Amino acid sequence: MALITGISEEKILEVKQAQIHEKVSQSIRESGWLPNLFRSIVGKAKDFLQSLIREQSMPPKPTLDIDISEFRHMRSLMIKVQDRAKETKHLQNNVLPKLQQQLADTKGIFKGKERRELESKIQQVEQKISKMLDELPDILKADGYPDVQAFMATFRKMETVVEQYNHDLAKWEQQVRKKEKLT
Repeated sequence: MALITGISEEKILEVKQAQIHEKVSQSIRESGWLPNLFRSIVGKAKDFLQSLIREQSMPPKPTLDIDISEFRHMRSLMIKVQDRAKETKHLQNNVLPKLQQQLADTKGIFKGKERRELESKIQQVEQKISKMLDELPDILKADGYPDVQAFMATFRKMETVVEQYNHDLAKWEQQVRKKEKLT
């Protein structure tokens, strides 16, 4: 069976020598000839050989071809940038239009102070949005990426490799479970 699964004859003879001959010789020197002990030594050698056969017939475990710590760092950087982009979008799409609507609704002679306060708030929000948009690429530049496009290209490539690895690993685990059930 071992030869059929691809284990070399040299390896089988090596197992036979190490697991049977040497252990039997030692056992006979220490305890004399005991048939039950001989059977247990042969049984253990057989189990060892069967485990080699199982290992030989298992597909190789997939390997990850990238530095996972670098990917995790990039993912946390991506989350940070996305959070900042969501915050900016919220200011642009929700806060600013509400303030502008309040300003448009504030009419009358006695509402001048209120209008100036709203105009000031609108100007502050616009400045904050502008500052956030300017800082967004700087977050990535501080980490060594020349621009957002370079970061995104690298991140997407790494993400694809990690997804493929996870897919291959799940497939491998499924094959291992099937083979374990068969043996």
